[in-house]
Amino acid sequence: MTLKISVVHKTDNHYPKFYNIMKYITLLLICFTTQFILAQDADSYAKTMATFQTHYNTQNVDAIFDMYTTDLQAEMTKEGVTGFVKGCFGRFGRLKSMTPMKTEENVYSYNAGFEKSNLEIQVQINKEGKISTIQFHPIPASAEE
Repeated sequence: MTLKISVVHKTDNHYPKFYNIMKYITLLLICFTTQFILAQDADSYAKTMATFQTHYNTQNVDAIFDMYTTDLQAEMTKEGVTGFVKGCFGRFGRLKSMTPMKTEENVYSYNAGFEKSNLEIQVQINKEGKISTIQFHPIPASAEE
């Protein structure tokens, strides 16, 4: 009968632990960076929409038109914007409040509280804070509750 004895040496292998820690640190950095970027976007949108609200309520069509990107200006024309703003103001009244509803694919949706009605405003802005898309829609009944 032969007895075989093997000796197991405990090795100090810290590399897997180090790489796991680095993965967690990298993940945390990505999360914080993403959160920071999203917060900056939300701030930009909030500032742009507050400015839009002020210009809308004072019926300053020139200032609203200047908030648009050149592509949107070419598409809408100043006369079109004038008709739209004055028509909305006559039909819905002053814009009293805007509450963020959702964000999908860089389009922010707001529950816009007008004097006579609530509408959903969908808006997209570029890096300079210029409005590249803006649409007004009735709010679905389920979103108002």
